[in-house]
Amino acid sequence: MPSRRPPVPNYRLYREKTGETGDFWLHCEAIRDRTLPHNYEIALHRHDTLFQIFLLTSGSGEISGDDTIRHIEAPCALLVPPDTVHGFSFARDVDGLVITALADRLKAVAAGDRRIAEFVERMHAVSLVSEAGAAAIQALKSIDAELAHPAAGRLAMLEALMAQAIVCLTRAHVEQNPKSAEGTGDRMRRIDDLMALVGAHYRQHRPVAFYAERLGITPTHLNRVARAETGLSVQGLLVQRLIEAAHRDLVFSSSPVNKIAYSLGFADPAYFNRFFRRAVGTTPGTYRD
Repeated sequence: MPSRRPPVPNYRLYREKTGETGDFWLHCEAIRDRTLPHNYEIALHRHDTLFQIFLLTSGSGEISGDDTIRHIEAPCALLVPPDTVHGFSFARDVDGLVITALADRLKAVAAGDRRIAEFVERMHAVSLVSEAGAAAIQALKSIDAELAHPAAGRLAMLEALMAQAIVCLTRAHVEQNPKSAEGTGDRMRRIDDLMALVGAHYRQHRPVAFYAERLGITPTHLNRVARAETGLSVQGLLVQRLIEAAHRDLVFSSSPVNKIAYSLGFADPAYFNRFFRRAVGTTPGTYRD
């Protein structure tokens, strides 16, 4: 009778079972500190609510998953998405960082960009020899420094650095795997053109057909591309842009709400109030307070 494979343990951090540790959203430590007590080997496990980024600045190792083993060598980074089975065997000269964060932070960075969303869906080993790779290294090292020396604006800085690291890793991956991006390249260029048009005309409240005509495609096709690449329809992107501008004006200006409404192209401030409340869940005045 064939033997049954034991279940893969689920940890918040390695050797820390779910529910055993306190709240945190970001943790960073040296790979050597994490692996030395385990003789540089970490058995197969997973994290259902966390993702990890391993930065190798020297040395090498092997990453194992579901019946697969791959070699990794510095300088490189390894992205491990939530609920991904993985284990490691590192060389004795390994050095670098392991950064662990809550899964919702990964979703937040991936939202709105299909290339990032596709990258973070699977485990990837990314060489860091390019300009984007160097920027990723700097961002990951800055996360370590920020955690070690807290200062004003720490949370905002950490969130920005994490976003930068993920974006740079995605760019480095796309540079190294151009064929994987061919399917989305034309669509993303079209989205870039659309967003430029939205930025120029969103205050005029133009219909979707206006943008489609300028891009040389039908409104149906444009909506299909927008949903595929951003998860939003063209109208959804226009609403998002208007709300972003409203947020900025409400927070950073002292203009009355009715003047903000007019500046955003709303002929009726009362309609702007309903529009804002429908999108945000509160009135402009309450949001400002």
